[in-house]
Amino acid sequence: MSDDIIWRIPPSVLRPLTELPQDRPIVLLLRHSVRYDLPSDAPGNEVTLTETGRALANNLGAIIGSRLRSLHASPVPRCIETADEIRNGSGVNGTVTQNHLLGDPGVFVLDGPTAWKNWQELGHEGVMAKLESGTEILPGMADPDAAARFLIHSVLAQAGNEAGLHIFVSHDSVIAATASRLLGHPNGSADWPWYLEGAFFLRNKDGSIRCLYRDWDECLPSQLCRIDEKDVTEFARREISLTIGLNSPARFFLAGGAFKTLLTGHPPRDLDLWAPTPKDRSLLIETLLNKGARRLPGHQFADTFEIAGRIVEVPLKAEPSSIDQRLDRFDLALSAIGVEFRPDGECHAQINPLALESVRNRQVRLLNPESPKVFPEITLDRMYRYAAELGYTVSAEDESAFRIANQL
Repeated sequence: MSDDIIWRIPPSVLRPLTELPQDRPIVLLLRHSVRYDLPSDAPGNEVTLTETGRALANNLGAIIGSRLRSLHASPVPRCIETADEIRNGSGVNGTVTQNHLLGDPGVFVLDGPTAWKNWQELGHEGVMAKLESGTEILPGMADPDAAARFLIHSVLAQAGNEAGLHIFVSHDSVIAATASRLLGHPNGSADWPWYLEGAFFLRNKDGSIRCLYRDWDECLPSQLCRIDEKDVTEFARREISLTIGLNSPARFFLAGGAFKTLLTGHPPRDLDLWAPTPKDRSLLIETLLNKGARRLPGHQFADTFEIAGRIVEVPLKAEPSSIDQRLDRFDLALSAIGVEFRPDGECHAQINPLALESVRNRQVRLLNPESPKVFPEITLDRMYRYAAELGYTVSAEDESAFRIANQL
C-alpha cells in the first residue's frame, strides 16, 4: 500500500447519496475500505483495514447518518470492520449481519479450494475477465450470469420495504463482476471499484430495478431470477455446495418448495434431499455428518439435520428411482421442481410444466386435484400459505376439485 496515496470517499458514492429518493429502500453494494496489501500466494482473508481505512468508513457513516437502515457484510474481517465503522459513524444502533454471498466464499464461488486454483493459474485479471464477460463456468465456481442476478435478487429481498439505505459490504471482484453482468458492460480493471465504491440498486414505481454504478444508470427487469433450467440448476448447486458439497458419493434429488427462493429472494425454510435407494440414503447421511451436520429431532417422515444455517431433511423412504417420478408425487405444482445430483458431479434440472404455468399466471395450482390425499388438510394449508408468501391467487377450480375428491 503506497504511503503517498491520499484516499477519499469516491464521488460516485457521494453523489447518489444526495440525489436518490429517500422514500424507498436503497441497496448499496459497497467495496470495503482501505486495507493493507494482500499476500501474493494466498487469498488474504485475514488482511485488515488500515487506520485510514477505518477513518474513511467512519466518515462515510457520518455522511449517511440516520438514513442507515441495515448493515450486511462478507464474513472476511475487513468487510466487517468497514460495516462496524459505518455504523459507528452514523450514530445508528444496529447489528452487522454476515452474509456468505458477499464473500468467504462469495456468490461466484462454490468450492473455495478448487476456485483458488483458478486465481493461481489465471491470475486475478484472468479470473475477473471470465467473471465479467466469459461464457464458461470455471472449476469450483458458479455460472457468473446467474450468480450476479441471484445476489441482487437476494439483497433486495433482505432490504424489504423499509425506506432508507441498506449497505452490503463486499469485495472488488464481487462488485465488478455483478455490475458488469447486470449492466452488460465488460468493465475491465479500469472500472473495478475503488475502496468504498459500489453500486446502488432500488425499485422504480413500475417495479423495475434501477442500477447505478459510476456513470452507468440503467433499468433491470423486475424479476431478476426465473424458474428455468439455468437458474434452478445454479440455485441447487449453490445450496448443495453450502451444505453437503458437490462431491458426495450419493445420487440424490433436491426437490420441493426450496426453489421458491428464486421467486421471493428469501432463503429456503429447509432443503429436502431425496435418495432413490437405501444405499444412496446412507451415503447422503454419512456425507452430512462428515461435513459437521448436527442431527436434530426428526419427525415420522424424515431425518433432520442443521448445517451452514440450513435445515436439511432426508426422507425415510428411499424412493422413487427417478426425479420425474419424484416430482409427480408432490401435491403443489410449485413443489414439482428439482435437480438430480450424481456421484460423477453431473446434475440436471427437471421442472413440471404446471409449475411454469403457476408462475406465469401467478396462481397456486395443484398437480392432481382429483386425486384423494392421506392428509388433505395439509395440502390446503400449504396451498394458501404459498399464495400468501408469493402474492399469488389460489386456483378456485383446483381447490373445488380437490375438496370434492377428498370429501371436504
